[in-house]
Amino acid sequence: MTSEPPTLPPTLLDQYRFKVVRKLAEGGMGSVYEAMQIGCEGFQKRVAIKMLLRSLCRHERFVRMFVQEAKLVANLVHENIVQIYQLSRLPDGTYYFVMEYVNGLSLFEFLQFHRQIKKEPPPLPLAVHIISRIARGLAYAHTRSDHLQRPLNIVHRDVCPNNILITTEGLAKLTDFGIAIMDQDLYSPGRLMGKLTYMAPEQALQQNVDFRVDIFSLGACLFELICLEPIRQRLGHDAMLEAARKGYVDWEKFPKELPAEIRGILKRCLAFDAAERYSTTDELARDLEYFIYKDGYGPTIQTVEAYLRHEMPYLYQNKQVAGSREPDKGAAAATIILDDTRCRTDHNKGTGNSE
Repeated sequence: MTSEPPTLPPTLLDQYRFKVVRKLAEGGMGSVYEAMQIGCEGFQKRVAIKMLLRSLCRHERFVRMFVQEAKLVANLVHENIVQIYQLSRLPDGTYYFVMEYVNGLSLFEFLQFHRQIKKEPPPLPLAVHIISRIARGLAYAHTRSDHLQRPLNIVHRDVCPNNILITTEGLAKLTDFGIAIMDQDLYSPGRLMGKLTYMAPEQALQQNVDFRVDIFSLGACLFELICLEPIRQRLGHDAMLEAARKGYVDWEKFPKELPAEIRGILKRCLAFDAAERYSTTDELARDLEYFIYKDGYGPTIQTVEAYLRHEMPYLYQNKQVAGSREPDKGAAAATIILDDTRCRTDHNKGTGNSE
């Protein structure tokens, strides 16, 4: 005699509690916090919470972008893309989503370390490996389909060092799909979005774009990793916009002694005409991987971790058990309690909001 499986109710009531530990970052649209998700029987999971500025929650366009980012990334399950777990709204109307916490540093911080402290670029195979992992994440996103197998035509549009993270375990992850589009659904002629330093010409010209703008931007990131300088000088906005529209790349910065294969890969990524770039992001990833593994061996995530441990040991110092850390002075110290029947925030002197 077999027992019948338990019957789940139509709506499974469950309570989610998040204890905000500290503010991690703040931008023009909101803030990101480190938090602990707290469950029963002592369950704890470290997560990140991204909150939309309360003032922007009154603007339909910004809310739509924020909600779409959460919905879009929730269905992008890949080791090289930062995961999003939950989208919610507080009683005061503030939107937030819960996402994967990444312990490590951004590619921008990685670059700054090599520019200011080490004063030389990272080993070429290591740089190529990091970018190849992001290429794999992008290739996955670019080829996603909906439940009817219709291509989603996802374009990130903001691939840059600040949006590439490197974990202390050596994994490279792409984050911030905040201005990503699907089938041009949020494309607005007359509204320029993205970072000019890494922007493809057609994006700067505000033309319709596809995945090839991400290939251009990723190529710009690899160029900067190799040269420790961006593809074009950072000038005033108008000069930068003009340089981006013309697709200007300062090839004089590129070391002539480096292998021709890498220069060839970058030439294809950074071509002015999108038709001359890689026809798929998967093809780019394969070329990058062939360059580092053609001899039968090459860098792995363990190589990246070993490099970080040797060069940046501070990333691994004073590691604490998740949940044991006290909030930073002046940082948010709130417990957010959410379930299907009530929604409230309990605050200390700090605030869990992003304003």
